[in-house]
Amino acid sequence: MSTSTPVRSSAKVVASQVEPRIVDRRRTVQLVARRRRHRMQIALVAVVLLVAAAVGLALSPVFAVQKIAVTGQSRLEEATLVSSSGIAIGDHLVAVDLSAARSALMNMPWVASAHVERKWPHTLSFKITEQQPAAVVRAGQDLVLVSSTGRILQREEKVGAGQLLLELDGSMQLAQGTPPGTTSSQSDEGLIGTSVSSEVSQAIGVLEAMDESLRSEIGSARLSRVGALSLELTDGTEVLFGPPEDVAAKLLAVESVLNQVVRECMKTLDVREPTRAAVSRGPGCAGISPASSSKGKSGSSSSAGAQSSSAGAQSSSEGAQSSSTGTKGSSAGAQSANQSGSSSASVGDSEN
Repeated sequence: MSTSTPVRSSAKVVASQVEPRIVDRRRTVQLVARRRRHRMQIALVAVVLLVAAAVGLALSPVFAVQKIAVTGQSRLEEATLVSSSGIAIGDHLVAVDLSAARSALMNMPWVASAHVERKWPHTLSFKITEQQPAAVVRAGQDLVLVSSTGRILQREEKVGAGQLLLELDGSMQLAQGTPPGTTSSQSDEGLIGTSVSSEVSQAIGVLEAMDESLRSEIGSARLSRVGALSLELTDGTEVLFGPPEDVAAKLLAVESVLNQVVRECMKTLDVREPTRAAVSRGPGCAGISPASSSKGKSGSSSSAGAQSSSAGAQSSSEGAQSSSTGTKGSSAGAQSANQSGSSSASVGDSEN
């Protein structure tokens, strides 16, 4: 009994010394936690207030769209572009969907590119690039205006001044996904703004590749059912171009021949093989002299060089003529042959 009493007293002493420190620690931890929660609550309230203030300010009339500036257009009306974009005066500038507005503008047939931009505090900017017309395409009884990128822009009542006509064979497909023979009047909603077929696009590419001087001499063009292109000049000459391939070589052959041969009575110019261009003429044109052409001062074809060369040889062989005369005739024949052979296309001239 005497030994158990001191043990109990010692335990009570230790407990009385530890408990106050634990209590103080717990109080300190709880106080820190309460302060942390208070700071987080204050920060959250501040963020909410700032967001609410920002949204309220953004949706206020201060940042409403008050002006839409449109630049770059010449054919399209500004009001038409604005209404097609889906944006109206008074819309909130922050809430405007720039991507949707640009897509709406790009869906317009005449728009090649569009850029939509916010300009604070209350302006939207539209920068427009329009399609460039390339040719009027006749598909059956219908006329449509097509851009240089192959996009169908609008219907036409007639071929206007300065417009180039491309006629399609009746079985040619005008637009991608459109059955042959279908006209724009039959399916206007699904045709305007779409792209032409690849064959028509390649033919338009040929017309676009011409320089202005040659293009001014083209009266019309025709694309056959097999994809062969032919051109009719303003003087009635038909240029057989063939498939729209080797375009640069064929156009060079056309320009070279037209600048060298006699244009009078010319019926056809065949450049389907550009290194062997051939000219045919109508009846009664065999006696045409190279001097009758304002453009062909050096001779109309290689046959002129051959005739001059033969004259020089004959002059050299005749004893009655002096040797100097024969030499002069041979030199003139060689010079004429060289001038005729210097062109980029070998030209054959025939009469039909």
